[in-house]
Amino acid sequence: MNLTENAKTVIERRIAARDDKGDPLETADQVFIRVAKNIAEADANYNGDVEKAYNKFLRLLSSLDFIPNSPTLVNAGRELQQLSACFVIPVEDSMEGIFESVKQAALIHKTGGGTGFSFSRLRPGGSGVNKTSGIASGPVSFMQVFDKATEVIKQGGTRRGANMGILRVDHPDIEEFINIKNDLTKMNNFNISVAITDEFINALGTGKDYDIIDPVTKEKVGTKNSKHIWNSIIESAHRTGDPGVIFIDRINRGRANPVPSRGPIEATNPCGEQPLYPWDSCNLGSINLSNFVLDGKVNFPRLAEVSEDAVHFLDNVIDMNKWPNEHIKEVSLAIRRIGLGVMGWADMLIKLGIPYNSEEAVAVGSEVMKCIGNAADKKSIQLGLTRGSFPDFDKSIYNETYPAMRNSTRTTIAPTGTISIIAGCSSGIEPLFALEFERSHYLDKTDPNKRTVLTEYHPEYKKWLDANGKTENIPDYFVTSHNIDPMWHLMHQAAFQAYTDNAVSKTINFPSSATIDDIDTSYITAYLSGCMGVTIYRDGSRENQVLNLKQEHNEEIENIQEAKAPIRHRLGNEREAINHRFTVGSFDGYISVGLFPDGRPGEVFLIGNKSGSTTRGYLDTIGSILSISLQYGVPLDKMLSKLTGSRFEPSGFTGNPDIPVAASVMDYIARWLQGHFEKDRSTPVVNLDVVDTHEANGSIKGEASGNFCPECDGLLIYEEGCEKCPSCFYSKCG
Repeated sequence: MNLTENAKTVIERRIAARDDKGDPLETADQVFIRVAKNIAEADANYNGDVEKAYNKFLRLLSSLDFIPNSPTLVNAGRELQQLSACFVIPVEDSMEGIFESVKQAALIHKTGGGTGFSFSRLRPGGSGVNKTSGIASGPVSFMQVFDKATEVIKQGGTRRGANMGILRVDHPDIEEFINIKNDLTKMNNFNISVAITDEFINALGTGKDYDIIDPVTKEKVGTKNSKHIWNSIIESAHRTGDPGVIFIDRINRGRANPVPSRGPIEATNPCGEQPLYPWDSCNLGSINLSNFVLDGKVNFPRLAEVSEDAVHFLDNVIDMNKWPNEHIKEVSLAIRRIGLGVMGWADMLIKLGIPYNSEEAVAVGSEVMKCIGNAADKKSIQLGLTRGSFPDFDKSIYNETYPAMRNSTRTTIAPTGTISIIAGCSSGIEPLFALEFERSHYLDKTDPNKRTVLTEYHPEYKKWLDANGKTENIPDYFVTSHNIDPMWHLMHQAAFQAYTDNAVSKTINFPSSATIDDIDTSYITAYLSGCMGVTIYRDGSRENQVLNLKQEHNEEIENIQEAKAPIRHRLGNEREAINHRFTVGSFDGYISVGLFPDGRPGEVFLIGNKSGSTTRGYLDTIGSILSISLQYGVPLDKMLSKLTGSRFEPSGFTGNPDIPVAASVMDYIARWLQGHFEKDRSTPVVNLDVVDTHEANGSIKGEASGNFCPECDGLLIYEEGCEKCPSCFYSKCG
């Protein structure tokens, strides 16, 4: 295998079996042989050719085209044999239930898995407890119990436990939850997200109150102002990066909820990309996209072939898995959920000569994930026909459309901290955080704990330097995350989400100068663009924001990193406009579209005939969001595709022969805009100027998390919704 020294170090220190003294008992080759051999054994259950499967899987791993999640690498073929990365443990509203969940989480962490919890079932703090006549502590108090338990448990000798804590926005304790991580000394073993409901989004559109529900009685116990809660979320996220948000009703309407009778989905895994039922699990793996560029183009046929082989591998993992408990075993075998994702996306773009911050990159991302998704579906159908569909198939969303399906979900974009180092590629769908940096290595054979600090370069950048020397004319596709406008991060997330069954782990990085309004816009844009959730991080928003990159490299990057970033193009005071009067049922309204000089839409006003009505307030908000998005360069068709088909009152006949019936006012508006601006559907709506997004001092910083690495004391960076150490390879999330 063509492994880097970094990859060999990671395998030796984190993956390989060890003796009693802690010395590795396996080489990298032996690790991959062990894993391929163990996972291939599942073919015997279906009268398959085990030797053929072994050879196929060994080629997958040794070529570094595909790597499964860390627990599979560590545990396959060994005594533990726990192979999944993601679990959701329900938290019931009783002392017994709460501490049973703590116990089960501890057992999972010990085997290398991460856990997610919804605390939404717990009664609010201050409410009565009938059995003891006591007062409930509330979900936030019990979250700290989970956090402390996690702190003292080492995950299989590879990493500390990672958790996701989720609370519904309609829970009485939501404000306490939103602010729980404002004290940076607390809850360091948790990511947190607010589960945003459709009811809340609808209330936010008008700035009105929404209902607060008692989780035990399911009755309304009050109201909160949607705008106040929303502002609390974005202000806290601006301050510390937490909480993120997940759009829980959208998740439950989508492919991530393949067997609705087992739901609803309440929580996700630690980085948010894997929604799961209570007691559900998922095993993950990622394709190394940097290996699929041929003659300057994406090699789609080979990408599809490897995707099919990877689905075969991941399906076998389910059969070879040793489950943490019987609850998880029952759910996992009933739905056979897998998550095939990607890594090396930034490397692929560099090899293609395409800047990350470009419309072309977003378009290629859509095509890449579409190819993987289609290949995964094809293979899962084939396996369903030969091996049998997942047992809950008849109760699933697929039973009326597909002849068979082996796996209830097939694709997930997960964090790839450890496995991307093994593959020698960039993480997930994130851009590069630096082109040149310092890394700690353990090279002293007489003292294995002594670190040697060496300068490293991104391999493609090193090739360019070797060929051209250090000049000021470095190509624009060598762009790094701090030079990329946050809107591009969102556009990449949305592009990959469109063809992903589950969700996407992605951090939307903001410069330290980002405002609360910038965070607000990103969260709203994430919703409009079809994302399942969003996690942001503003550089400098936690303490100790210094990443040890080579100082002498700063000037060079300052000279070359002029990033193409979307800027807001406002219309002039005088502009051409198109006005359209419409009727939907009993509702009359107007659409006014302001145009750029070349005829492209740049502003949308939506006016209703009922002053002060809920619908009018909703239209005002949507019009503002559409206008801002158009002026920042979000393609009109991407937004309208999410609004078309919206179903709520008023609805009905329209009198427009092109749109005779509308499911809602929003449905009508989206379809009218689509029809009128059809020519814009295949081209960018706004041209993007080149702007310099550098800070004045030209410093190069990763998105430092403010926390220190538990292994080398270096600062952790925040990427893929996860904390990672760029110095010694530590990754909190896998």
